[in-house]
Amino acid sequence: MIKFFTILLLSLSINIFAQAPNPKAKEFYEKALKNISERKQVDAIENLQKAIEKDATFTDPYFKLGQINEGARNQENATKFYKKAIELRPNDPLLTQAYTYIGTRLIKVGDYAQAKEYLSFSIKNAPQNSPVMKQLTRQLEQCKFGEEAKKYPLTIIATEMSPNINFKENQYFPVLTADNETLIFTAFSKGGDENLYTSQLNNGNWSAPKSISDKINTTANEGTCSISADGRTLVFTSCDGKNSLGSCDLYISKKVGEEWTAPENLGSSINTPFWEAQPSLSNDGRILYFSSDRQGGYGRKDLWVSELKENKTWSKAINMGDVINTANDEISPFIHANGRSLFFASDGHIGMGGLDLFMTESKIGVYSKPENLGFPINTHEDQVALFISADGSKGYYSSDVKPDIKLFQFDIPTKLSDKFKSASFVKGIVQDAITNKTISAEIELIDLKTNKVIEKTISDTITGQYMAVLPNGSQYGLFINKKEYFFKSLTFNFSEKTEADGKTVNILLNPIKKDVKTVLNNIFFDSGKAELRPESFIELDKLQLLFVQNPSLQVEISGHTDDTGKDTENQILSEKRALSVADYLIKREINRQNIKVKGYGKTKPIVPNISEENRQINRRIEMSIL
Repeated sequence: MIKFFTILLLSLSINIFAQAPNPKAKEFYEKALKNISERKQVDAIENLQKAIEKDATFTDPYFKLGQINEGARNQENATKFYKKAIELRPNDPLLTQAYTYIGTRLIKVGDYAQAKEYLSFSIKNAPQNSPVMKQLTRQLEQCKFGEEAKKYPLTIIATEMSPNINFKENQYFPVLTADNETLIFTAFSKGGDENLYTSQLNNGNWSAPKSISDKINTTANEGTCSISADGRTLVFTSCDGKNSLGSCDLYISKKVGEEWTAPENLGSSINTPFWEAQPSLSNDGRILYFSSDRQGGYGRKDLWVSELKENKTWSKAINMGDVINTANDEISPFIHANGRSLFFASDGHIGMGGLDLFMTESKIGVYSKPENLGFPINTHEDQVALFISADGSKGYYSSDVKPDIKLFQFDIPTKLSDKFKSASFVKGIVQDAITNKTISAEIELIDLKTNKVIEKTISDTITGQYMAVLPNGSQYGLFINKKEYFFKSLTFNFSEKTEADGKTVNILLNPIKKDVKTVLNNIFFDSGKAELRPESFIELDKLQLLFVQNPSLQVEISGHTDDTGKDTENQILSEKRALSVADYLIKREINRQNIKVKGYGKTKPIVPNISEENRQINRRIEMSIL
């Protein structure tokens, strides 16, 4: 209270007699000012009330009571007294503080038109280039944005998730795996601590939530988590966790089979003595976004990013820059499964007041200017976090429905989904082709148009399960590698794909031994030609590495066609294509004696040539170990 009266005396206490009040009222008012200087709040309020009783048209006591209640954060009384002062002396520049306060409150309830009227008066009386002028300019921009956003609302119908999910008094920060089948969120009841819970989608219904793991949930607070696309890497926040570096830290746990490992503090490359929280992982768990109020940022809380290096340590977190971060708060980052669209909450970019949700797109590592997601995703109230499914169909968030906080979901409107690319997924099990034993293998997803590695992960050491996410709009090669096995490759051309879907593809890896053969799925030629297309080079380089690792390996490279065209032409074309592959390897110092070339034309189809899809399968380059 002492601090309050000091501030009030220095910055708020002004004498604004504009007309002669009742002498007794003036006497009580001057006593109140003395009370304020002596830090006697109760006496000050009593004398101001007496001044009003003696002269109800005396403006100054109302204004001073408004100031006192503003300092005490009693919004209802502050607004009431300020409004009365303005009513008695409208358009008085000395009442600018009252106009500003009321205008600010009106923004917070979404009444932008009235707020604009009050704040327009304030800005006319604010000192040029002052902090107050900057604040008022920003607030008027919010009013303009809010009015426009309400004119063109998104079509959104949000529904409360089932009572089965909203099973405690508070649940928030939902995240899902890329196949939309596993939901993880934070929940707690009053008097309890925060914990992480998980639910599975079974026949369209979510199962009863259960604690994610006794190794993760403790008597400390665990919450605000992120999960990799395959559901096997978890990063979460704990403010009282073991080995904490101070305040709230980020921790990591891995799922092996059906069990989670004991969480580990992510260390000093990411955590500091300051607040680190609200993580978001890339699909493969190699890039981590989070919010922190550490030193070296642009504002109070900024977004930061770190990358997992080849030696399995995290790089020193770096600030995401002033395109995203402002002098205010940026929190709750969420990187969509497409790997490019970053969503976050901010009260620094122009919005509808308070925290709004924004989206920015990364192109060649450069982020676009954040775009407000619009009304009614954003309102005059704070919007803290949003999760959008990999396929771009649904959004998930939490909302304060007093006295509880509950999880909601909604269908993403086309106007929003058109702004970012959806993503498909492929998942399955990696097995030994001979024994059917599950295998832990390296999974690498590469954009064949840019030669950029999109994802790198490992199939589960116990179950052999894997998952990879493929953003629409490009052509991809999926490579599965395991020592002493011949690598497997799959190809997915999503260049023209707009709808997202999921595929289950079980991978059979052949051990490197005689008579084993495999199709090289990412070798490409133009129709009727034998020149290798650039998209083929990634697979051929992996093939070269296989020879380097196995110098005694002897193989047959064979070309195959479908049944379209003349037999002689098909035979010649298949031989030329096989020779193009062999020449590529020989030019890279692979022993030509180890490579035999053969063209089979249409004579060895894998499937009947009864459809274009089957013919495409039969047009292939194959490699057999001799």
